[in-house]
Amino acid sequence: MSDFETIADELYGLPPTGFTEARNTASDRARKAGDRALAKRVGALRRPTLGAWAVNLLARTRPEEVEPFLALGRSLREAQAALAGPELRELSARRQQLVAALTARARAVAAEAGERLGEPQLREVEQTLRAALADERAAEAVAAGRLTTALDTTADLPAAVGVARPPEPRTRPAPARPAGRRAAARTKAEPDATTDAEADARAAAEAEVRETEARETEARAALVEAERAAVGAESALRRLEQRADRLAAAREKAAGQAERAREALRQAEDRLAGARSAEEEVRVERERAARQVADARSRVESAHERLDRPSAPDGGPDGVPDREPYEEGAG
Repeated sequence: MSDFETIADELYGLPPTGFTEARNTASDRARKAGDRALAKRVGALRRPTLGAWAVNLLARTRPEEVEPFLALGRSLREAQAALAGPELRELSARRQQLVAALTARARAVAAEAGERLGEPQLREVEQTLRAALADERAAEAVAAGRLTTALDTTADLPAAVGVARPPEPRTRPAPARPAGRRAAARTKAEPDATTDAEADARAAAEAEVRETEARETEARAALVEAERAAVGAESALRRLEQRADRLAAAREKAAGQAERAREALRQAEDRLAGARSAEEEVRVERERAARQVADARSRVESAHERLDRPSAPDGGPDGVPDREPYEEGAG
C-alpha cells in the first residue's frame, strides 16, 4: 500500500471532528518532506459526515457483520435479475432485518467511539446500507470504508468516496447461478420467446417487489417516528432531571437559610431575654434611688422648717440654743 493509501486509511478511520486537523498535519508533513504531489492529494481529501463516518467505522470494526450483508446484496441483485419470486421474497425479508440490525450496530460502534448519532445520521446510515444492497459499486464503496457522504441508489460515487481503494484479489469465487436462473436470464434476453406464463411471473414478481418496498417504506416511517418519539422522550427526561436537580438545590439552599434564620431567632430571643432582665434590674434600681431621693428631700424640708422656726434670744427655755444636734446623713 502506498503512502497515500496508508494516510487515507488512517484519516477515514478518525472521527469527523479530528479529520481536518489530522489531514492538514499529514499534508504539511508530506510538503516538508519534499513530496508536493502527495501533499496535494492528501490536502484534497474531504472530511466525512457523521453518518458516513459511522458506516466507515462499521465496515472497519465489524467486517464479520458487513460482509454477509454485502453478500446478501449480491444475492438480491441476482434474484431480481432472474425474477426468482420466492427467493426474492425471502431475501427481501432478510434485507429489512439486516438493515435495521446494522443501523443499530452503527449507532453502537459510534457511541463506543464517543460520538452520538441522531435521527438524521441514522437515516444516512440506513440509506447508505440500502444503496449497498441495490448497487454493486455502492457495496464496494461501503466495504472500502472511505465514504465522505451518504449514498443512495443514484449517488455520484466518486463524489461520495474520499478515495477509491485499490481492488483486492477475491478470496472466494462468485456463487454460480443455478441453471434455472441462467435459463430465466436467457429468456429475458430473448423477448420473442417470452410466454404468457413468464410474463405473468414477471408481473407477479414485480408486484411482490413493489409490495415489499411499500412495507419497507412503512417500516422506515414507523422507525423514524419511533426514533423521533424516543428523542423527544429523552429530551423531556433530561429536562425533568435538570428541573429536579434545580429543585433539590433550591430545597437545600432554603433549608440552610431556614436553619440560619432559626439560629438567628434563637440568638435574638436570648438577647431579648437579657435585655428584659437588665431592664428589670434598672427598674428596681431606679425605684430604690427614687425612694432615697424622696427620703432625702423629706429630711431637707424638715431641716429647713427647724431653721425657720422662731427661738428665744437666749435659746430655748433652758438656755440651750434651739437647734437639734446635727445628725449624720441629714440634709
